[in-house]
Order: sequence, then C-alpha cells, then structure tokens
Amino acid sequence: MKHFIYLTNTRVVSLVSQRRHIVARREFAVSGAGAAAFEMYLANLKDVPTHLFTDLAEEDFRLDTIPHVGARDREAILARKLAQIFRNTPYRHALLQGREPEGRRDDRVFYTAITNPELLRPWLEMMEKMRVPLAGIYSAAVFSAVLLEELDLLFAHAMLVTFTPGDAMRQSYFRDREIKFSRLTPIDLEEGQSLGTMIAEETTRTWQYLDSLRNFGPDDRLEVCILVHPSERRLVEPELRDFAQLQYRVLDIEQVALKLGLKPTPLDSTAEEVMVHLFLLRRAENHFAAEEVRRHSILRGARMALGAAAGLVLAASIGWAGWNLAPALKATEAELRTAAQVNALDREQNEIIKSLPSFGVGGTTMRDAVAFYNTAIRGFPTLPEFLAPISEALRGHPSMRLTQIAWIATDDAKATPKLTRSQGKDAPPVRAVGKSSDPAGPAAQEDPPNPPFSGGRYQVALLEGSLRVNASDFRGATAEVERLAEDIARLTGFRADVVEGPLDVSPTKQLQGRLTERAPATMETRFVLRVVRQKEVAQ
Repeated sequence: MKHFIYLTNTRVVSLVSQRRHIVARREFAVSGAGAAAFEMYLANLKDVPTHLFTDLAEEDFRLDTIPHVGARDREAILARKLAQIFRNTPYRHALLQGREPEGRRDDRVFYTAITNPELLRPWLEMMEKMRVPLAGIYSAAVFSAVLLEELDLLFAHAMLVTFTPGDAMRQSYFRDREIKFSRLTPIDLEEGQSLGTMIAEETTRTWQYLDSLRNFGPDDRLEVCILVHPSERRLVEPELRDFAQLQYRVLDIEQVALKLGLKPTPLDSTAEEVMVHLFLLRRAENHFAAEEVRRHSILRGARMALGAAAGLVLAASIGWAGWNLAPALKATEAELRTAAQVNALDREQNEIIKSLPSFGVGGTTMRDAVAFYNTAIRGFPTLPEFLAPISEALRGHPSMRLTQIAWIATDDAKATPKLTRSQGKDAPPVRAVGKSSDPAGPAAQEDPPNPPFSGGRYQVALLEGSLRVNASDFRGATAEVERLAEDIARLTGFRADVVEGPLDVSPTKQLQGRLTERAPATMETRFVLRVVRQKEVAQ
C-alpha cells in the first residue's frame, strides 16, 4: 500500500494505491476545517509510505548551462547555483539535460524550486508529528513528461495542458522530450468566455512568449496536447483553431486511462489520478525532499532490510540444522561409547591416586594457604563491585559515555593507574596543549620488581569519558563533568576529582583552535576523573 498527496494552491487530494491500483480518493481544502480534517484522515495512514506531488503557482523554472566537469565538481556547482538562485527556500532541484552540441559542449541544466516554502510547512509538520514515512516530494510539471512518453507523443516541440484540482490549468513546454518551461494559470472565466476560448487564448499567449525566446524556427510547429474529460471535450474542441506553427490535439482522459491501464477511469479533467498511476508504473527520482524530511522513510527502509536479512538468516539456520540433524543422530551412538570409555578411565585414575603414598603436603602448607585465602583473597576488591555504584551515578548523565577505565587495588591512596589517551570522533574546535617550555608531563610510574602483595585498602581508577554538547559549549561541558564528580563523591566510601576537564585554561597550557568552512553543530569533549574508594574496615 502507498499513499499519494497531490497538493495545489487551493486543494489537497489524498490517493491510496494497492497493487498498482488506486483504491481510495479524498479531497480537502488547504486551510481551515479542511486542514484539520486532513490531519485526522492522515492519522489512519501514518504508517503507509507517502509521496507528495506539488502543482503550485509558486514553482519556478529556469534554464542554465554549466561547464562539463566530473561528478563531484558538478554536484558542488549545482548546489552553489541552486543556493544563489533560490536562496529563500530549501525545496529546490537541478535536472541535467545533456550537453550543448557545439562550442565547449557545456552541460544543460533545468532548475526548479518551490519559491514559497510556507505552502509546504504545515503539511510537512503534520507528517513529522505523526512520523509519516515520506519518501519524496515531486514536481508534477517535471514528472508530466512521462505522460507524453507513455502515449508516444514524441514531438520536437510539445506543450502538455493539464488541469489541477482547484480550478487551474498547467502548461508545460517540452523540446526534444526535455521540459523547458511551465506555468500555472487559474481558471477564472470572464462573462461570456468558455473554457475552450480561455485555453485557446492562454496557449496562444504561451506560444508567443516561447517564440520571443527563439525556441522555434520558421518550419517548427508546436503540438499542444490537452488532457480533458469527454464531458468537457465538446466545450473545448470547437474553440481550438490550428495554425501553421500551432496545432491542437485533444486527449480524451478516459481513453488515456484505458491505454495506461488506469481503472476506474477519472470522473473529471483533473490529472492527479493519471500522474499517480504513471508514478506506480515508472517511479521518479525525488525532487525537493532533503534527507531530514525523508528520515522516517529511510528508517523504515532500514528496518525492513534488517527484517528481511533476519528472515534469510533464520531460513538458512533452519536449513543448516536440518542438513546436520542426520549426521548428529548417527554420532549419538559413538558419543555414548566414548562416554563409557571416559568413565572407565576416570575410575582407573581414582584407583591410581588412592594407591599413591602421601608426602605430607596437607599440613602447615595447606593451613597457611587457607589462611591466606581467607584473609587476603576472599575479601579482595573486584572491578565489577567498584563500577556498580558508579554506573548508577552515570544514569543521571545520559549525554556521557565512558571510553576506557584504568583500575588498580592498592594500599597507597596516592597511587594512580596508567591510562593511554584516546581520540574522539568529533574533536572540539579548541584544545589545550602544553607550552613548549613546559615539561611533557609527569613520567609514568614503573612497577617495581617483585612488589609486595597489596591488601586492596584503596581502589583507584581513572575514568576516561566523552560528552557530546553543542559546538564550543565548553562551559556547559565543564559544569556537567563537575556534576558527575560530585554525584560520585556522594557515594559511600567514594571520592572523585576531575583530572582533565573538557578545556584546560591553566597558565601552563596554551589553546589551539581550528577553523573550517562549515562547523559541526555538536562536538565531543574528553574528560578524565580520578575516583578513589576506601575499603570499609570491619568493626
């Protein structure tokens, strides 16, 4: 099942398809009670993949040429051009249309954009609120080229005239099957003017405009293809007059639907059902939706891929288990024989051990070993029991994560374990480094040969962690690290100190920074805490 939303300036149409057939259609006004009714209706389809078609008067179309370069450089040029031309909207798209036949053979580009993003904002906010998996936003004018191809209306110069929900007429000009121009005209008939008269006047005016741009040669002819319902064909066709450079072709929408396999056929001249059916036959690339807008659709695709992979793994596991079942059954008898032999060998070993003489090891030596175990080993501290209270303190700091831990049990409260510095993924733009005149830092303490056994009175650990905060928010990062140290210090028997904070501003350090063209929104700061836990003395 798929959900299609066809948005115009005055109406929004919802179309639901199943197995390449449109099974439901609802129409709403774009404001007031219509928007509220659409939100309630959308709640029933919030988990269905959704595609949004736009057919708006605020869509702009421009032609351009750019140098023919590699793919990466071309993407950079197109992104810069789109940002310059349509700087006030994120809904913009560039369509490559081949190369110039002469000269440097530059790339021909067709730019399109929705110049008023406020027209899309309430509908996208509604879908974001319900986590609707929006797969893409498409320009109906650009996509309409597929209709001419499917109907074999492949002329050197063609203009497709369609009607939108909300009483508007779309004229799209194609040269050599490539879109070059499109405009939307409201249907506002004057007194005594028929629909056919208006079409004739508007298409003639568009032809004159295109001719002024030198799109036609002396022998060229513009084929105007008008998609209408049979009920309106008799009102339109008598008013159309062919000229040497302008010829009309009236396309019966019912006959077009039958040729495309669209059932049931549309009930009026609006083209949204035809466009949706063509999309089901030939899916188009996304035009206007950025990844952030499509993130719920991307996540849905990832979940489906993981589910399919899990199903394949399960099927393979079942097949593998079945293939190995027969050999396993055959091996059972051999395993039983082997078990009987092992039991016989165990009995023989026990008899040999009983027959050996005792050398008196179990006296003083055994007593000393047991005493050492009871006094030193049994109550010796362990890392899990040390980390358990700290993990409870970390629950109150979800933005933090530990990267490594160095831990020792010692009788020296001033001892410090060794810790190798790690590097984060998103390093901060500013960092503190030692001055050239300063020493490199305290030398790592080497373990003495044959050290005495420690009673584990103190447990000392270096906790290295990372904290993700907004870019350059070192003050907030430092405060968060200090709060963690205070939370750990409130634990019974614990003491915590900040050894290295997110940014060291002491006089012995100097600050270094880096500048980039586009700074990331967040950064990952590093910190190190020294935590000491004293062993409780039994009363």
